[in-house]
Amino acid sequence: MDNRYLNDVLEEMEPFLEENGFKKIGDEYKNDKKSVSVKYDDARQMYVLNVADADEEGNFGEYREISAWLFDDTQNAKDAVSVGIDFTDTLRKELGIKHKRASAVQDVELPSASKSGNITVAGFTKKMLDIFPPLKAEYKNHISVYGNFLYLNFYGEFLVGNFKKVFLTGTSKQIKKFVDVLRESYIKGDKETVNLIVALLCAASYKEPDVSGRIKEALYEDKHFLTSYENFMPVFEKNSKLRNILIKNQ
Repeated sequence: MDNRYLNDVLEEMEPFLEENGFKKIGDEYKNDKKSVSVKYDDARQMYVLNVADADEEGNFGEYREISAWLFDDTQNAKDAVSVGIDFTDTLRKELGIKHKRASAVQDVELPSASKSGNITVAGFTKKMLDIFPPLKAEYKNHISVYGNFLYLNFYGEFLVGNFKKVFLTGTSKQIKKFVDVLRESYIKGDKETVNLIVALLCAASYKEPDVSGRIKEALYEDKHFLTSYENFMPVFEKNSKLRNILIKNQ
């Protein structure tokens, strides 16, 4: 993959870097304490955020990796902006700077469905918030902090556990009702949404044979959906970056 989205990542980070005294020198951003480098690692298919510390004489030491984000040919400029947001947040923590809220929680609007009938990540998220109403407040808080919807982070933090709970403790009727929503979203969803749904099921059932068994039982009559889930699980098991985002406290 080429590095065509690096500028999108950097453009998202630059206001924060400039605000904190960083100047671009060559391919790095430097102030009197830190040197920041953002590059694409072709071998790992990841954007990588590296930082070096300055000594008392102002000389920078070895770079160390403080964050990495999986990014392959299925992703686009919108995803690159999410990388920039995540890297900025990581760098903010590295510098010990408290996060300023992007907007007041009460001003954040909940996601809405697409008028076209196709289901996007926003439309799918609306369905999930309708099923799990307490998460509406968490969604608003997430947007107020990040100023954008980092949906993988949000789903990993708040939804994967709820998915697991439905399949472990739900009645047959509750599981069917929940899977019907997933199935409709899978059928009508765009590529990004379909990939998200399959990844969420894999995250919920990772090292959870009981959850996996109930997912397979619920999807038994939908062979295409079931096959997508089964085929992606080995990929998910090998993808530590995706697991770390979607599964907390592994």
